[in-house]
Amino acid sequence: MPDRGALGEARDLAYDRASARRQALGRILRPRADAIQDSTLGQAYRATNFLGLGAVGAKRWASISSRGLPKFLDALEADDAERIRLLDQAGTFITDLRAAGFKRFAMKPLTSLGFRLALREVTAHAEAEGFDPEELEDELRLFQRIFEARIIYRS
Repeated sequence: MPDRGALGEARDLAYDRASARRQALGRILRPRADAIQDSTLGQAYRATNFLGLGAVGAKRWASISSRGLPKFLDALEADDAERIRLLDQAGTFITDLRAAGFKRFAMKPLTSLGFRLALREVTAHAEAEGFDPEELEDELRLFQRIFEARIIYRS
């Protein structure tokens, strides 16, 4: 018969490790989030020109997505249940982007670019946080899949 205490302890250790990875991602990305956001703006400008929204559309993208950024970062750091709740709340930002004229096919590449830029930062700073880069990269990719499923594809 398995030792229930050992199973619970293993589960707690796994949770603690996941929580530590998520907190490390937050420490890496929070101070760099605005720069990552700014780097996506050029692509947003091209997308808004394609959609016929021009510079006004790019400014709307920057404004709306910047308002959502703190909520998205909170979700990145949260445990599973809280993460889902926060992402569901953050869906309002996607509704706002759609109302501003952004289509899903335009949002997906911009979001992917932001995640690619975030991944570079994570890779560069993971060891300073005491993690192997691949471990934090995997955690960020997991978040990206959940983010896209709950935010991009569901809205």
